[in-house]
Amino acid sequence: MVRPREFDFEDVAERLLNAFWLRGFARTSISDLTAATKLLPGSLYAAFGSKEAMFRLAVDRYQRYLRAAVASDARGLKGLEDLLDAAVRLTADDPERRGCLVINAIPEAASYSDDTRRLLQDDLRRSRRLVRKRLVEAQEDAGQPVDVDALAAIVFSAMVGIRVLGRAGESRQQLQAAADGAKLLLRRYFRGPQP
Repeated sequence: MVRPREFDFEDVAERLLNAFWLRGFARTSISDLTAATKLLPGSLYAAFGSKEAMFRLAVDRYQRYLRAAVASDARGLKGLEDLLDAAVRLTADDPERRGCLVINAIPEAASYSDDTRRLLQDDLRRSRRLVRKRLVEAQEDAGQPVDVDALAAIVFSAMVGIRVLGRAGESRQQLQAAADGAKLLLRRYFRGPQP
């Protein structure tokens, strides 16, 4: 007879996310995960599978959190500015300065399975697609052609840079300066030089 679960799945999944987000995949041991979840190793493996399966669950949970945190009804240029400001807000408001779970995971990618690497790449592609979509909208709104792919690379790089610099301890002011620099570039492209 199978015993019913004696823990809150959502609570434990959130604890797994926080453990991996704080330490990364390689530096998070099973002991760390059992301490974070308050489950014995056997219960943890039985409920979630391998350590890498737990990490994929954490990444999936993080992706949902991030999508909700950056959601905006704004389109075009305003939508891009909102994305840049959201990167600053999410980074600076985190007292532990954990940065972005997905970006943090990239240096360890060689040690992951194909499924995990694909999950991380899908997340990065999804973020780039959102930036590109807002740029296409901005181009349509302005009625002027721009190099959407080049601008998307710049904006996406600024967002990644904000998250990495925040994890390194840079001040909110410095992070906002990076976002404002990208916003100034966008305004010049779409509105001409500002007075």
